[in-house]
Amino acid sequence: MLRNRRFWIGAVLAIVFLFLFLWNTDFSEMRRALSNAEYIYLLPAVLVFLVGVFFRSLRWQYLLRPLGKFSAIRLFPLVVIGFMINNVIPARLGIVARAYILGEKEGVSKMAAGGNLVVEQIFDGITLLLFVAIISLFVSLEGWIQNAVYVAAGLFIGALLLCFILAVSTRFSNLILIILLRILPRRLHSSSEKWFNLLVEGLVILRSPGKLFILLALSMLVWLTEAGTFYVVGFAFDLDQPYYVYILAASVANLAWALLMTQGGVGSFDYALTKALTISAFVPAGVSLAEYEALAKAYTIVLHATLLIPMIALGFIFLWIENVSLARIVQEKEKG
Repeated sequence: MLRNRRFWIGAVLAIVFLFLFLWNTDFSEMRRALSNAEYIYLLPAVLVFLVGVFFRSLRWQYLLRPLGKFSAIRLFPLVVIGFMINNVIPARLGIVARAYILGEKEGVSKMAAGGNLVVEQIFDGITLLLFVAIISLFVSLEGWIQNAVYVAAGLFIGALLLCFILAVSTRFSNLILIILLRILPRRLHSSSEKWFNLLVEGLVILRSPGKLFILLALSMLVWLTEAGTFYVVGFAFDLDQPYYVYILAASVANLAWALLMTQGGVGSFDYALTKALTISAFVPAGVSLAEYEALAKAYTIVLHATLLIPMIALGFIFLWIENVSLARIVQEKEKG
């Protein structure tokens, strides 16, 4: 893993954004905020997050219907393992892990499972962008956030259109396959064609407008619940912000993590979350920006730890229960 170029790119990005996150911080105010926090709220925050993970399992169960019947309870540990791997390794390797373990344990095509997980990731991005767009009608977003949202919108909408065309147009998917086969060495043609066709099979849900609506509704439920975790941790620091502020903050922070793919979102998530929370419209009257920014950074550190640490611990437990090697999953990614 240490020889992996993506690992070092993720590490460098994490360091850069951690520097930006900590730059110009009033550390005495941040220490005061950390010492005055009511950490009793972290337990319900973790429970709310786990409810959101269960909703993710329900959504994945729905996506997997064309491939087989699986209970959300069975899928829950795999979703947790995916979180754990995303938190310790860059490049969203958790997606590969979920498809790999499901294929190994349940006999499902790994590429087809990977195909519907691609749809899941795209709908996560579309849902977060939708939240930001709605809230931006009432709150003026500041320069860099708007620019980041435009970039994310282009990527996620473009990816959705590409997957949709692949799902509905045999001619287009055949054209893409021909291009891929021209690029790849001849020895890989047979396996690549098989993998590509299985991947397209996993996108079949995109052919039904009704199923897309249900998928969007489930994705909104997932992220509204996760924003609830942000909201509950806010009580620990007495941020006194309405729920929609946490929805915006969760959306911006997770879009930054998705675009930059640092290990566990370290740096990118923290910087984006703090910037979203300290939009001028959200700074309470009578509180200086420097003081509120230090409070927001203390909140961000504790929130991020609340999201990462329990999922890493639980993920390793489930990985042991599933009897799957993390090294083998990394090897699968390298093959891909």
